[in-house]
Amino acid sequence: MKNLTKLLLFVLILAPMHFAEAVTPRKDLVIADLGQPQTNPWVINRHRFQECVARALNIKQILADDENMESKHVSQAESLISRQPDALVFNPLTSPAGAQVARLLERNRIPGMTAGRVVVADYDKEYKGQFLIGQMGTNLEAWGAAMAQAAIDAGHRKIAMIWNPKDVITTQYIWAGAQAVIDKTPGAKVIIEGRDRLSRETGIKYAEQYVARFNKGELDAIIVLGATAGLGTQFALEQAGRTEVDVITCDIDEQVAQHIRDGKLSFSIGGHWMGGGFALIHLYDYLHGFPIEDTQPDFSLIPVTAKTVDAYERQFLDSCVLTPNEIRNLSRVYNPDADLPGFIENFAKTWNQ
Repeated sequence: MKNLTKLLLFVLILAPMHFAEAVTPRKDLVIADLGQPQTNPWVINRHRFQECVARALNIKQILADDENMESKHVSQAESLISRQPDALVFNPLTSPAGAQVARLLERNRIPGMTAGRVVVADYDKEYKGQFLIGQMGTNLEAWGAAMAQAAIDAGHRKIAMIWNPKDVITTQYIWAGAQAVIDKTPGAKVIIEGRDRLSRETGIKYAEQYVARFNKGELDAIIVLGATAGLGTQFALEQAGRTEVDVITCDIDEQVAQHIRDGKLSFSIGGHWMGGGFALIHLYDYLHGFPIEDTQPDFSLIPVTAKTVDAYERQFLDSCVLTPNEIRNLSRVYNPDADLPGFIENFAKTWNQ
């Protein structure tokens, strides 16, 4: 927790708690959560941090997953909303599925917020309802740019991609960020791309196709959007004896961290799973009568290499990241001067100072 001292200083000192001014915290709130299965490190980490936030704020959670199926995403949302929770946090599997969930929120007058992917690209300009109160997003183009820049900085110029389908809005912006870096680098190009629902199996499938098509010297690196597929990609390359091909991915769990340490993966980027916990705090404050100050806060991701992996693992994979008091101090229910959007904006810059 030492690494958070500087980051929290502006909250703890500049915005001290004023309990006399704060509202009485509710202890009966039930917030439902809809996302993907816990086969994904991002989901595991998201649930872990959300549980830390829920305990600190006395929130009861109802968890459900969509089994990575669009129809299941909507049916699970219907099931959760039928239980009349106070609010819903959800990570849309696709933008169309997310739009259907948003319609359910409006119809049932239940406030909700996304965590991770978004329903619309720009909430303030595009969203017309009132019960999807915001989208906890990510600095998407910077995310893609960081992954591509890691490949370029390692000297790679012949780059393959394994990516989500185009019906996921967020991944289109991540792609744009990566493509911009590649386009401005002399000699660099995307030589092939695969788009699919990402899993370990799809990572293996596309990597096998790529190494069958490209001989040594014709493929330098594969950028994979998601560590589950990234680990599948790395496994397929290892089985094919093509360890000269670098794998660059995102999301980090203990296995990814160990692979970075061992040199099997050169780069990953993460921390965006914290958005689920931040969405809980936004909804908690909203349910206590505080208006949303930032309807689409963007979390900047934290790049992880062999130099920083040990610090990242200690900070994010072994604990709750924030103590209960630090979590409560980010809520205006406990701290009227809390600046959650500012905290989100600055976290990636200061987490390891």
